[in-house]
Amino acid sequence: MKPYTLTVILGIVLLLSACNAKKLIISGPAPFYSDGEIIQSLEDRNVSWDWLISKAGINIDSPSEKVGGSMYLRMKRDSVIWIMVKKFGVEAVRAQITPDSFQIIYRLDRSFDEGRLEDLIYNYKLDAGFEDMQQMMFGNVILPDSAFTKVKQTKSVHLVSGVSGDFKLIYSLDPYQLLLQRILINDRRNRDLDIQYLDYREVEDFGKIPFERRYIIPYSKTETASLQLKLKEFEINKPRAIKFSIPSHYERL
Repeated sequence: MKPYTLTVILGIVLLLSACNAKKLIISGPAPFYSDGEIIQSLEDRNVSWDWLISKAGINIDSPSEKVGGSMYLRMKRDSVIWIMVKKFGVEAVRAQITPDSFQIIYRLDRSFDEGRLEDLIYNYKLDAGFEDMQQMMFGNVILPDSAFTKVKQTKSVHLVSGVSGDFKLIYSLDPYQLLLQRILINDRRNRDLDIQYLDYREVEDFGKIPFERRYIIPYSKTETASLQLKLKEFEINKPRAIKFSIPSHYERL
């Protein structure tokens, strides 16, 4: 699989955004929150969904490439993940992932790759299955085991640490509205994923949404890649057609 698409897919990308939003401005002393309220704010963040249609501007910086463009995402829960990436307004990559398989088309090279999802997970040592991919792409967070959750409150940030399965988790929340600012995830191979959430805005019917996301992603044993998203539009629970076909003249990798 080519590094460009791998970086995109493993970037855990595309959450929520919308138009007609107002930026949040907070000042003055922070209110008091109990440890229970802080932990509950993480649980309240997760949203139930069936469909997601979204678009974002992306910038990728990895040891092998620096790329900017647009990404389009369509997901039906428990069924399919569909991703299209455009560079300079031209489609470069289209990918489809199901609970059993993956297919990727490289338009510019007129080639494709496909296979079993379990092989993809094994080859790239991913600690996530299809359901995990969908939830993380949607924006729902991994919730820590309540028996091992700890809270540390300061004037500038509230920290929630815990574990979930093989993951060690640290959440950073702002002390004013308990908005999630950062997640540090360490997996069983001691790899770190750093996710930052910026530019929160109030969106009608959906609450406070971060319009900018930054990811620092493991690329190799000694190197990392970064992915920046600036979100533009989304639709939830509005089914959309998903088209995917591999041209017969494309060469398989």
